[in-house]
Amino acid sequence: MELGLTDQGLPVVLGVLAVVVFVLIAAGWPHLRRRPLRVALRAGQTVLLNALVLLLAGVLLNDQYLFYVSWADLFGSGADQAGHVVTAGDPHAGGTVRLRGALHRSAVLPPLPSPGQRVQTYSVTGGRSGLTGQVIVLLPKGYDPAQPTTYPVIESLSGYPGTPRSNFHGFALDTTFQDLVDRRTVRAPIIVMPQINTPNSLDTECVNAPGRTGLQTETWLAHDVPLWAAAHFRVALQRTSWATMGFSYGGWCAAMLTMHHPDTYGAAMSLMGYFRPEFGPAYDPLTKGVGRYDLAHLARTDPPPVSLWLMASKDDPTAYPQLVAFLKSVRSPMSVTSVVLRTGGHRVDTIPPVLPEMLAWLRGALPGFTP
Repeated sequence: MELGLTDQGLPVVLGVLAVVVFVLIAAGWPHLRRRPLRVALRAGQTVLLNALVLLLAGVLLNDQYLFYVSWADLFGSGADQAGHVVTAGDPHAGGTVRLRGALHRSAVLPPLPSPGQRVQTYSVTGGRSGLTGQVIVLLPKGYDPAQPTTYPVIESLSGYPGTPRSNFHGFALDTTFQDLVDRRTVRAPIIVMPQINTPNSLDTECVNAPGRTGLQTETWLAHDVPLWAAAHFRVALQRTSWATMGFSYGGWCAAMLTMHHPDTYGAAMSLMGYFRPEFGPAYDPLTKGVGRYDLAHLARTDPPPVSLWLMASKDDPTAYPQLVAFLKSVRSPMSVTSVVLRTGGHRVDTIPPVLPEMLAWLRGALPGFTP
């Protein structure tokens, strides 16, 4: 019987083999008379033991995060991942519904900390949340703050664990993403990448703690960061020029922020995200219930006029079941387009192949991103 990569018996088998090899090394068995052979055998056993321990650690880590769902997925020999598209709700919700905007332009923009560079790094303190975090901004090619040209904005949110700079690799911002912008698949955006964990080591799930006495991470991300960006860069202020995107934990945050703040964001792109907070053991401020943080319930009972692009794999035990339940809940004036991959684990290398479809969707969903 073949053991699958995610079978529960695989860690047991690897653990037993590691113990057996360790016992053989400790007992000095088999006993060989010739010293060169004995030394070579012990060296081989030691290498094998280390390999088994590393393999066991990798299997246990994969069991927790499901980076790969099968041996074929791990070695890249599985079937094509291309999936099918499912839509629900009003297809033009994010781009046609008009709401009073939440942003205002600053009369004078402050100088860039790194003039002439596309990547700008800041430490920002939120006026309403009181939180301080790093914000990295990727400017479009040719950006000139002295010119009146304004740009749409994508607020990009990393997974956990991660930092703002994780977005560069996760969304291939320097390669595939930039190539698509150069081909005018979408209008060149300003990409704002805030720290989503404040403090950085804490999985906050981007929520506000009740009573305003605890961490106000949602306020930091959806109020303080957009206001700060509008005061520092030539950004378009309309909600039809603002979108969020994120992977996994960042995908959940992107969908939640957009659904909770449709006056700021017109669309969200959530890749392998989920639809209710998944707190770790160290922090859970919503002990009395998740309330409006249950996005499926929100989509069913009070759907906001926003457009969402969602991606999940059928092999993902967290994202896919929640996506199915969420799609059943969507009501107008909300719009959802979902891409369901046939195979694939919970990892960032599933993102670059879907970027052309995602950005083409964004161009059609929000007028501000039309070249």
